[in-house]
Amino acid sequence: MKKIMVAVATVAILMVAASVFAQAPTAPALSAEQITKIQKIQADRIAEMAKLKTEMSAKQLELQTMLRQPNLDRAKIEAKQKELAGLQAQMVEKDHAYRLSMAEVLTPEQRAQLPAFGSRMPFRGGRKGGLGFRW
Repeated sequence: MKKIMVAVATVAILMVAASVFAQAPTAPALSAEQITKIQKIQADRIAEMAKLKTEMSAKQLELQTMLRQPNLDRAKIEAKQKELAGLQAQMVEKDHAYRLSMAEVLTPEQRAQLPAFGSRMPFRGGRKGGLGFRW
């Protein structure tokens, strides 16, 4: 009896998984020129973000050092926190500019396909790299 229940459950899970994957949206078809532009936008973004992340790491380390001092200097600590907040704001601004740049490369028809991807635009490099397109 248990074997039959396990078999039925397995078949049900496989059927649900197959139906989910069968409905997965596909990315809009891109021209070679669009791919080249997207790759340049991505490379520029990676370079800009790497610079900001490096700067943020240095500022965070400085802040941690300040917080470990026996005599805390409130003004310097608050100034460093404001610097960090400014860098975070720059990162958000650059991310918005990146998204707009990516959208400008696409045709209106291609952009109309993007809601199928949820809140993310395709063609954005994932954790494993590549041209993975996201919004």
